[in-house]
Amino acid sequence: MAKKFDAGVWQQKIDTTQGSKKMPVILEAIRQADEAEEHFYRLFFRYLYAYEATFHDDPPKAMPVAIEFSTIFEQYPDVLGPDGGEMYVMIMQMAIDPIVSLPQIPFEQWQGMIEQYYKLVKRYNLGHRTYWWQMCQFYVYVDKKKAYELFERFWKTGRDSMSDCRTCDRCHAIRMHLLIDDEKGANEMAKPIKSRRMWFCHDTPHLMHRDYIEYYMNKGNAKAAKPYAYELKGMGHRDKHDLSYMGAVIRCMTYFEPQIALQFLEQGMEWVIGIWDCKLAYDFYKSAWVLMHHLSKTQETISIKMPNNFELKNDSDVYNIVDLEKHYYDTVKSIADSFDARNGTDSYNENFKLAMMEPKIIE
Repeated sequence: MAKKFDAGVWQQKIDTTQGSKKMPVILEAIRQADEAEEHFYRLFFRYLYAYEATFHDDPPKAMPVAIEFSTIFEQYPDVLGPDGGEMYVMIMQMAIDPIVSLPQIPFEQWQGMIEQYYKLVKRYNLGHRTYWWQMCQFYVYVDKKKAYELFERFWKTGRDSMSDCRTCDRCHAIRMHLLIDDEKGANEMAKPIKSRRMWFCHDTPHLMHRDYIEYYMNKGNAKAAKPYAYELKGMGHRDKHDLSYMGAVIRCMTYFEPQIALQFLEQGMEWVIGIWDCKLAYDFYKSAWVLMHHLSKTQETISIKMPNNFELKNDSDVYNIVDLEKHYYDTVKSIADSFDARNGTDSYNENFKLAMMEPKIIE
């Protein structure tokens, strides 16, 4: 006999739980819904878990529950009602999206998964625009020319209920123009965002600030990156999802206000260790190396509170800066090598080399 299940109680628990404690609560709700054979909530709570992982925690954690969702949905395709198809496409999109950040998944496996995802897009006639962005973002570190061509397909494809918000779309466009060194085109796309004439979502204007910071820092122009870093520093430390934004702030603030960079480093270390998303880890650790490399020129040790699971953790929380610099270098290099091996390029190692260069323009 199926176990009695009170969905309202679990929904209330989920709604009233904040931060890192929320995902374990949703997992328990999933477990109990499974035991009770409540198929609607088996699907619905898996969707909630994938959403929480994607937008507030560690995005690759959406993948296993999305696969489970697919299996259950194909068995009970009508249980979610008329919106079921849209939820199905959306959760599979959340499963596909993190693959770009998981170098352990081979290129060929991604190709197979994206083909299956496209069949789902065509089945429900939803998400065509988003499909082209999924293709585009994967090729950014594989083939820039092809990535931009895919972006153009994305930009020309009509929006639907699966599309990102219009400000996110603009941020994607800014990123792609900067990728091909079209700063003028990026600035045109950025105008309505900078003038705050657009609605902002959880990831905007953060995406724009991060990409401008990275673009100018890669050009050696810390002065141009500085205003974007100051804007972003007040936005980018809400949860694990923000590690990439935090990395951009750390990298720039290293040369202006290293104490701010250290504060962001200390906060981010609580989140980055053990994270599945290797791109978030790369962005954060790359900037941590920049900070330690810069500080090593003027001091030998540093007092910084590290989490208990930090590899070099000691009781005093006073560390030799050269030791931290080496630790971060080894970590970043390992991640970069993994991505480049998967992608068949040297893009990540070349990107890391840019971060190793001292900026040429500093106020």
